[in-house]
Amino acid sequence: MRYPDDTGYVWNFTAAVRDRASADLRERANVYMAFPKLTGNPSYQPKNLQPVELDCYDTSPAGRAAIEQFVRTHDVKVMVFMSALSNTVCLDLLRRLGVRTINTENDSFDPRQRDGAIKKVAKFLLRRVLRMQQHDLHLANSVAQENFLLNYQKLPRDKVVLMRNSVDSVKFHPGDRNEARAQLGLDPDRFWILAVSQARPEKRVDRLLQVVRDVIDARPAKRIGFIYVGDGPPAAQWKQQAQELGLADVCVFAGRQNDLVPYYRAADLLVHAAERESFGNAIAEAMACGIPVVASAALGPKETILDGKTGAVIGLDDFAGFTQAVLRYVDDPEMTKMHGNYARAHVDTAYNVVRQSKEFAAHIARFL
Repeated sequence: MRYPDDTGYVWNFTAAVRDRASADLRERANVYMAFPKLTGNPSYQPKNLQPVELDCYDTSPAGRAAIEQFVRTHDVKVMVFMSALSNTVCLDLLRRLGVRTINTENDSFDPRQRDGAIKKVAKFLLRRVLRMQQHDLHLANSVAQENFLLNYQKLPRDKVVLMRNSVDSVKFHPGDRNEARAQLGLDPDRFWILAVSQARPEKRVDRLLQVVRDVIDARPAKRIGFIYVGDGPPAAQWKQQAQELGLADVCVFAGRQNDLVPYYRAADLLVHAAERESFGNAIAEAMACGIPVVASAALGPKETILDGKTGAVIGLDDFAGFTQAVLRYVDDPEMTKMHGNYARAHVDTAYNVVRQSKEFAAHIARFL
């Protein structure tokens, strides 16, 4: 893991899938989860693996020495990284120690990126001919991510495998909306629009706030509220923007939350405006909880949302269209409910965590 064990949300999902996969490996291997720091206040409690304090992304002499000692002491055969370019970890050391490496590809990317001819040729020669700058296996979390790794990063076909992200539909499932709203202290009679993301500029929550302002102006008789769950430097600016837009009384900035289930259950609609998104865990989790999603047409949401059935996918920079899509759900409670039901069924079938964890374990087992 890249972050201390008290870091939540996205990394909880990552930890949970690794933990589930470990259950299928216990008879063949001891499985550890390495964190740069164990805080004593973990946001995820593993059931099938042992947490250890080891920074596997530290390439300093001291970091390399600690990694080598751990590998030799525990006879490590496979190391699974998260979103780590091969040149950002001690791949030379691990190869010398006989450790095979797997990288789960979770990072968003800009599909508009283009290389010049010289860089394309250099990537092709290094990665496909000389087979350098790569892990033993790269696990793509979506078809778009798989295409990016093959066509832009020029990784060899045999080193890239599609392993779609998933949702624990036992944990994330519809519940009593009024109960969830009471638990969170939310007005029970508002139409609540929810956004969940890390607070980074590419998530474009600032644009979502303007959408909320436009929706409220278009339907003054409706009682509408907006919740943002997430944390990071831009969040303070977004909170200030909400005040400037006159939204302070209808916006809830909930900060970082380790348990998102009450927020999904309390909401009527999830909105997601990221311009880059390789998958979008929040989208799938919200759909599992029975709410539809309106999202900008980044590559991940275009895969996960069934447009017109489990939500709406809007042109990447079409915020007038985004506003209209939100208004359709505000105006039509029956459609909102129907699309939420479709969303739950779609996630349960297409993004099943049992399937992903078994696939994950099988990929690791290849190298044991």
